[in-house]
Amino acid sequence: MRRLAPILAIAISLTGGPVLAGGFQILEHGASSTGMANARTALADDVNALFFNPAAISELPGLQLQLGVTGILPYIHYEAAGNPEPARTYPSYDNGGYVFSEVNDGQNSKDAKLRGFNPIHLYASYEIESTGLTVGYGLNNPFGLGTYWPGDWDGRFIATETEIQTFFNQPTVSVDIAELAGFKEKTKLSVAAGYTFVYATARLAKKIDLRAAEAPSLGEIEDPEGEMRMLGSAIGHGWNLALYAELPGWVSFGASIRGGIRLPFSGTARFTFDQAGQQAVEQLNLTIPDKTGGDIVIDLPVNMNFGVAFLGVDDLKIAFDVYAALFESYDELELKFACITDRTCSDTLDAGPIPKNWGTAWQIALGAEYLIADMLAVRAGYGRVLSPVPEETYDPSLPDGRRDLFCLGAGYIGSWFKVDLGYMLAMWEGTKDNHVGEGDNNNPEGKANGTYSTVTHILALSLSAWF
Repeated sequence: MRRLAPILAIAISLTGGPVLAGGFQILEHGASSTGMANARTALADDVNALFFNPAAISELPGLQLQLGVTGILPYIHYEAAGNPEPARTYPSYDNGGYVFSEVNDGQNSKDAKLRGFNPIHLYASYEIESTGLTVGYGLNNPFGLGTYWPGDWDGRFIATETEIQTFFNQPTVSVDIAELAGFKEKTKLSVAAGYTFVYATARLAKKIDLRAAEAPSLGEIEDPEGEMRMLGSAIGHGWNLALYAELPGWVSFGASIRGGIRLPFSGTARFTFDQAGQQAVEQLNLTIPDKTGGDIVIDLPVNMNFGVAFLGVDDLKIAFDVYAALFESYDELELKFACITDRTCSDTLDAGPIPKNWGTAWQIALGAEYLIADMLAVRAGYGRVLSPVPEETYDPSLPDGRRDLFCLGAGYIGSWFKVDLGYMLAMWEGTKDNHVGEGDNNNPEGKANGTYSTVTHILALSLSAWF
């Protein structure tokens, strides 16, 4: 039963893994940005610049406030690839004799459970007159999505529930260099620096394959399974730097970098078994506690974004952005069980490091905004996202793929307030054709190989005011 330990460790480690997946990273942190496919790094007309380019808040007068929410509704479909030839088998017992049963490596197409998510955004900035300084604060959820699969789907031994939620608190100071140096009428130039405090939670559920007990039980035990559920939390710290420059009435530039954040997750894993599963645990002489603590360290990537905007036509802004998330540091994961240290469970639960070997995630975005009669802004945008997940470690806990983003938005601007709406249609498709979830000859699990596709509807609302 040596394979049970790595299986459990891999499952729990996924609590951290999907944190980094492109599908969990959210860039929609303001309705005006959502309507422009997030092409906002080089624009300085909205306090949501605290996320996209904090240096741009130097161009916002007085006190600026914004509160909003983004509704995200993903429709995820798994199209099974079918078993390979020859199909894998495992030893079992039937009709008074030993037989080899076929393993389900991808036979039953399925839709994930429909589950919505609602990340928030809160921003505030204040210009300290005659000092060249503007201070700001942002709160949002840059990582905060999940997947919920039916308990009987092909990949239930890989994941049934996976969710991450993060709260990023970001105080920032922006310095208006152009104002301090006395050349702001010709050129705008500012820099910013900030601190980030992160609180994160994660949850995971998956089934445990115990079919290794079928053959030695001589048919008394059939289809034994267990379930593992884990909840964890972490606190992390980070930093950000930004630059904004503008030739008034012509063009603007922006750049922002957010440092990587280490999240030392700590949580509790709980194990339950159906009747056949409990019999299997006894048959195989396993020592699995009802619950045990687990610790795993996740390093969120360095994020960089660069933008340019054309301002040469009255009431029209055209912006282009490039985002990069450097996931190269995400090369492996290692889970440490408390019961191993306490010697209250088998040493085989120590699976060692799990390879991931991710690369860089890229997003390009093109967006436009046109102002009608100084009170109605209409927006549109398109974006494309490239996944950092290599083919050999692709898994369905949060399947990912190249995404296309189609966006529309509008905003009503009053004398001291504005209301913005933004809509995004995100579509992607990815194929799993690897050994993740393979198990072994005794506990075969199931790879759930096939095509994963998602259609996601995103609707953002932002309410802003200035004084």
